[in-house]
Amino acid sequence: METTSSDSTDIGRALDFFASVSPLSAAARDALSHCMALDSFPRKHCFQLAKRPATHLFIVAKGLVRSFYQHNNREITLLLGMESCIVCAMDSLLSGSPSYYSIETLEDSDIISISYADLERLYSEFHEIERLGRLMISQYYLEQDQSLRSQRFLSARERYQELMQKQPELLQRVPLQFVASYLGMSAETLSRIRG
Repeated sequence: METTSSDSTDIGRALDFFASVSPLSAAARDALSHCMALDSFPRKHCFQLAKRPATHLFIVAKGLVRSFYQHNNREITLLLGMESCIVCAMDSLLSGSPSYYSIETLEDSDIISISYADLERLYSEFHEIERLGRLMISQYYLEQDQSLRSQRFLSARERYQELMQKQPELLQRVPLQFVASYLGMSAETLSRIRG
């Protein structure tokens, strides 16, 4: 794939985001950039399929994605991610087993990918990339823990209010059935809460 200036800009923004989490030397930044690829996908495209091992970590450069799984013939949304969101089937990526989750675009999206094999190699070559990976996994864990606590301890109304406070733009961009699923409620309950 040929790199365009738009690709370079999107990858540069992703590298800036990483550097805001943990400083990166010019050499580490350059090595990381050479392992990143940018692809454009149309709306409703699954770029990670359930029952297949995950091999890549993804960053949303532009657009909107969701991670979901099937249960009793229903799709359950686990994650909604906009620009600068890192998304992957973490369980599969770390274990090598087939993923429980699919990841699809909800808008036309530009997605940056980096293979886990490249990331592991970079961890061994650059201490600062290894530190970045540790911090990112810690952040991922904290976000998953917060989501779990919200599901268990907050009412449906409180979960909706929390989303409005933290990510109001999602409510403008995401179809309501996916927002309801993400919040662990029916579309009817969400409609009632929204008034």
